[in-house]
Amino acid sequence: MMTLILMAILVFSAFYTPWRLKRLGILKTSLKLSFIILILLVGFTASLLSRLYITSFIGGIIYDVLGLFLIFQGYLFILLLVFHLFHRPLSRAIKAKTLGLLAIVIPAALVIWGFINAQSFVVTEQEIEVKGLKSPVTIMHIPDMHLGAQRSSGYLNKVLSAVESASPDIVIYNGDLADSNIALTDEVFSLFEKIKAEQYYTTGNHEYYIDTDRILDLAKKHGLKLLRSEMVLTHGLQLIGLEYMNADRESSDAHRVNDLYMNEILPKILRDPSIPTILAHHSPVGLKYVTREKIEVMLTGHTHAGQLFPGTFMIRLLFPYYKGRYQLDDTTLLVSQGAGTFGPWMRLNTFNEVQLIKLKG
Repeated sequence: MMTLILMAILVFSAFYTPWRLKRLGILKTSLKLSFIILILLVGFTASLLSRLYITSFIGGIIYDVLGLFLIFQGYLFILLLVFHLFHRPLSRAIKAKTLGLLAIVIPAALVIWGFINAQSFVVTEQEIEVKGLKSPVTIMHIPDMHLGAQRSSGYLNKVLSAVESASPDIVIYNGDLADSNIALTDEVFSLFEKIKAEQYYTTGNHEYYIDTDRILDLAKKHGLKLLRSEMVLTHGLQLIGLEYMNADRESSDAHRVNDLYMNEILPKILRDPSIPTILAHHSPVGLKYVTREKIEVMLTGHTHAGQLFPGTFMIRLLFPYYKGRYQLDDTTLLVSQGAGTFGPWMRLNTFNEVQLIKLKG
């Protein structure tokens, strides 16, 4: 139902925006442009549903360009609606043609800035006190890299250079390492070999949309230790890595990829209660079950903090823990905004994030 509503809005916007720009004196005719916009919007939908960005480099470029256009069209539509609603007071102060130009320039500027903002990342630091930890441990937490149509070896190299500069004890790639088969090459994954720290890798939902066996084999081949609902003892910590799963059987998840559930899996992983535990799971769900198991720290990503408006608003409705740091009883939850982007190649009021986590006893 929601999909049909969104499609109806997109079709309406394709005809409304040229018509409104014509009324404001920007265009002489609107119908031809309406059909061009409609074709572009349908093209983006088709490229998304067909997943051409997964198998084709050209398909990835088309998907990225049309994604940016979709956001421009969406912002243009919203701004023209606002100007339309407040036409009378605005027309007294601003000429109609100027309003039309503003309606075009503002969305264009936002898209350009969002695109530029998505090309870099920020290393944020968190310090967490962990009971029972005998010596300090530094973890680099990197979920949601999304190697593929938007990011390849160049971006990965920059992230890994930041890892080398920080000299962490442990690196955790916490799901959605790639979202396209075009990134699944030895050339790209061999870059991980330069990292001296222990490297661990958990699966996110996007690993199941691409060639799953290929990415897992490449990761293991080039030095990443795969954690699929299992635990390792390292640096005085019990590190659990869960593959992507739902919190429980009652929870809904639009990205569900298997029949695994945190409330059933976690109790089966035997731990020593005298040794502190760190849990890595791609999605920030199931915190109550993590707390029930008396796990000290949970590391997640997945949400991208909404990435850009209106996602930055909607994500709060979908995830009660959507970015930053939270505390529930003795469990600290960290939700990264993600090291990359998916969908529109943009970031507005969010940023690509790599977390440097310093654990102290």
